[in-house]
Amino acid sequence: FNNAHVVLLLKAEDASLFATKSKKKRKIAEQSYNAAILSATDNGFVNIAAIASERAAEFYMKIGEVQLFSSHIARAHKLYFKWGAVGKCECITKKYPGIAFNTQYAQRTSCQK
Repeated sequence: FNNAHVVLLLKAEDASLFATKSKKKRKIAEQSYNAAILSATDNGFVNIAAIASERAAEFYMKIGEVQLFSSHIARAHKLYFKWGAVGKCECITKKYPGIAFNTQYAQRTSCQK
């Protein structure tokens, strides 16, 4: 069982707690979120990739990186849909109404705005 993506996500979450006070922790968080998303995707864990993308998005919002927030929350939305978590897609769409989610992959579902 490959659980590297989970370890990387936990490492990112830990580093993100101090990212606003430490450039080193910020870099560790960024690298770990990206590595967790990549590892989960490469190993077929769409659910973990979705969660890691959403957590990365919230991290980027916390540190004021709006573009990175937008791209990560859009990725999370798409991955949640791919996983079948349509309700989560709806929650994200409602929580972030200013984000233009590409819903072409979700045509004729309740995941659209």
